[in-house]
Amino acid sequence: MQKSLLRVGDKGDIEINWRCLREKCPQSCCGPFSDHLKVYAPLKKIKRDEIIVLKEEIERFKKNKMQAKLVKKDSDFYIKLNKKDRSCPFFKKGICSCYQIRPALCKAYPFYIDLFTGINIDSTCPGVGKGWTKLRDRHAFINALALVYLKHINDVTHIQTKK
Repeated sequence: MQKSLLRVGDKGDIEINWRCLREKCPQSCCGPFSDHLKVYAPLKKIKRDEIIVLKEEIERFKKNKMQAKLVKKDSDFYIKLNKKDRSCPFFKKGICSCYQIRPALCKAYPFYIDLFTGINIDSTCPGVGKGWTKLRDRHAFINALALVYLKHINDVTHIQTKK
């Protein structure tokens, strides 16, 4: 039986039993990726070797002179993963070279949203069970995940959101 990943800490904060191991991580979340979700068929033609870059993130890539690695398809921008090993072009010598401006999808990892169970964590992430992190410290990253999902929903349904 799996131990609970959540607890209430000493000061009343909700904590998750996960800690980003950063440079000491034996498995990089930046790739190479394996496609363990082959059974799902995306409604929009987005391949699993493309990382969506939200419109509000593109300016950060331009400002940091990193837009050359973005691929435009239709009206969207993506980071195209390496065809050979599915690694990210920003992943160099074991470090993310765009970490400070990385896309929302990358910020959110290892969290994801499941239709049935809500917010989940990728249990293959080596940081699971390695220490308690205040969930509010990851709030911005979980919000980033919600932005990606909202973009996908808007794309499929053609609903324009008001700002």
